[in-house]
Amino acid sequence: MPKSRPFRSWDDYYIPGTSVLKNKLTKPGKPFGETDASALQSMEEAVAAVRLAELAVRPVDGAFDYDHMKAIHRYIFQDVYEWAGQERVGPVGAFMVKDGHAYYGAGPHLTEAAELQYARLAEKDFLRGLTHEQFATELAEIWGELNVIHSFHEGNTRSQFVFFSQLTENAGFVLDAKRLGPGTELRDEFIDARFHSQDSGSNERLADVLKRSIR
Repeated sequence: MPKSRPFRSWDDYYIPGTSVLKNKLTKPGKPFGETDASALQSMEEAVAAVRLAELAVRPVDGAFDYDHMKAIHRYIFQDVYEWAGQERVGPVGAFMVKDGHAYYGAGPHLTEAAELQYARLAEKDFLRGLTHEQFATELAEIWGELNVIHSFHEGNTRSQFVFFSQLTENAGFVLDAKRLGPGTELRDEFIDARFHSQDSGSNERLADVLKRSIR
């Protein structure tokens, strides 16, 4: 892959003339990586799945702060994207919109919002010492907020899941990955609850799903 210039704008993420993200899956004739969006998605998911399995055995150590989240994202996507672990730099001056749902625009406002959420988490002693119901409610609040901030161009959900699984274990509970696995009814509820959270500002539905996912 050609040496990348720093990511300064939204366009810098994409292979010139396409809507496909630049990636490390290079080969002759594809200096910016795989150019087929579907093929890239399949390869990214396969490679990330290996890294996620590794993290299940050897978690990334951290202080449950922004740097910890970035380190998790970097580990999962290190094989695919140059910008793994880096806060996104676009879009600037506008919301990022995906599938009809709005997320923070990039820049100092995003950084400050993210740092504020991690600071609040620390102030709450990383949600330790709570009952099961209290923990699920508090977890839904920060998860909902960090989801709408959406720090990374791609891979937010997978990084958040690893981060919050570690946080849950640190607080004395377990986030049941199987119950939230792809194809499960609770997974669909989880996705709908997160969209409801960012569209309405209410995390009650997300809290309800988490109560049934945490033991």
